[in-house]
Amino acid sequence: MEERVKRDVLRVLSELHDGVSKGDIDILKKSSDTTLHNAGIYQDEDSTSVAVIAYSLYKIFSRERLQKTKQFVNFKKDILNEISGAQSFLTKNNGKEYKKRIKKIFDLIGKLEKSFGMYITEVLKQAKIKKGGRVYEHGISIGRASQLMGISSWELRSYVGGTKLSDIKVVDSKNMKQRLMDVRRIFGV
Repeated sequence: MEERVKRDVLRVLSELHDGVSKGDIDILKKSSDTTLHNAGIYQDEDSTSVAVIAYSLYKIFSRERLQKTKQFVNFKKDILNEISGAQSFLTKNNGKEYKKRIKKIFDLIGKLEKSFGMYITEVLKQAKIKKGGRVYEHGISIGRASQLMGISSWELRSYVGGTKLSDIKVVDSKNMKQRLMDVRRIFGV
């Protein structure tokens, strides 16, 4: 993992831990947006996974009725434990154990589904689609953004088509002759 990405992921994991422990949905929402910058630049799975986790936690913690259940109390405790473990292993450069903790967080989110029905699965799916749209917004192709998020390009295209994201026009101020001159200058041709 790139050092800069690692620092940002560690920072976001710290924010997630803080947001979950306080039940602060604003921290959770902000944390998911933070990781998208790296996902767009480095196109790495770690940033996108943490972004999806953060958004999923935001959506889960937004549901007040879930917070009043015993399952939620256990879920919160387990999530905090796994986030702490992920931070610890990433700090120690133990990527294998870090990824196991991230997978465990996804498993815990999925396990919560067994108590509350299809809602959580839908949250994960929608989080991936929405974050895929944000990666696309950063200039990554729909195909690559959908691949990063683990969703089909059709799902992402459908989402982007329903938003104003597809209306964004890339401003290209150089004509073909200027581009050719730049290429020749760069390659000394």
